[in-house]
Amino acid sequence: MANDDKLHYFHAEAHALKGNLDRPFDQDIKPQSFVKLEKSEEEKEKPDYLSQHSKNYQLEGIISFSAAHTQVSGHKSKKHKDASVTLATSVVEDLNVLNVVTADRVVAQISTTHFPGVEAPEVTFLGTHFENLRIARHKAEPLLKLDMAGKKPAGKDALHVGQGTGFMATVEAQYKKLKASLGTLGAENPERLAEEKYRGFAELNYAGIAAQAAEAKAGRSNWDGVTGSLVENVEIESISVKGPDGKSVTIPPPAKSTGHVIHIPDFGTIFLAELTVNHNSFHLTMIRLELGCLADGKISVSTCNVNGGGSKGGP
Repeated sequence: MANDDKLHYFHAEAHALKGNLDRPFDQDIKPQSFVKLEKSEEEKEKPDYLSQHSKNYQLEGIISFSAAHTQVSGHKSKKHKDASVTLATSVVEDLNVLNVVTADRVVAQISTTHFPGVEAPEVTFLGTHFENLRIARHKAEPLLKLDMAGKKPAGKDALHVGQGTGFMATVEAQYKKLKASLGTLGAENPERLAEEKYRGFAELNYAGIAAQAAEAKAGRSNWDGVTGSLVENVEIESISVKGPDGKSVTIPPPAKSTGHVIHIPDFGTIFLAELTVNHNSFHLTMIRLELGCLADGKISVSTCNVNGGGSKGGP
């Protein structure tokens, strides 16, 4: 068997869409264009590239897309000796959710480079973007921070979720802003939006995070990790039209936003480019919808998950 420091386990997943509806009918939305790579470098018979394609998905008048493409791959790096590169991509085209949320193209992409004997990989989200995202016809322009993960933390056992890393510094700043501004969205019980996934936007307990990461790394527990967003802010434009008297009339957007969170009355709440990091994985969902009123349910669009490591730190 290969040396543990050089043996790498690849793990990557991607899907275009999944979720569940409670109203107007009960429906489990199974992962669309789901693809998964899981192999070690010794498993030569297994493919190191997989992809899925689908077209013209439609769930009644609730959600549709014209095309979706997912891909995952794992290979040795040509740039760095003995390093291993993992890639996951999810693309959704012509997205339409209840004629309220639309986009020409939504792309999630994660690539990690793992070095032998080092816990934390280098990570990039290059290629991740939204094209012509609109909220009830109003153009929404997200400001993406693709370098959110920052530099790979120093030290062979250091983690991206450790205190002082670029990722955690960004998360801390996001939590402070959102805790102070979430009430401006006009949502009922806005604190509910932050209770589970965002730890209530409370100050981060680094000792607790380190303990949870250690338990998960040792395989003694599952841990969701820490969640932030690649989106720093969203600008939603007004629409200008001419009135019957020939003068311009400005129509304000029906939505309010703060950070990466958008709330639309009579529709629900949208979370953009959520990134969850634990001890060895990066999980990116470009659009997460919590629907309420026109329809009730939860939907995620364009999701990637990448992890992996040596024989003692693999998936």
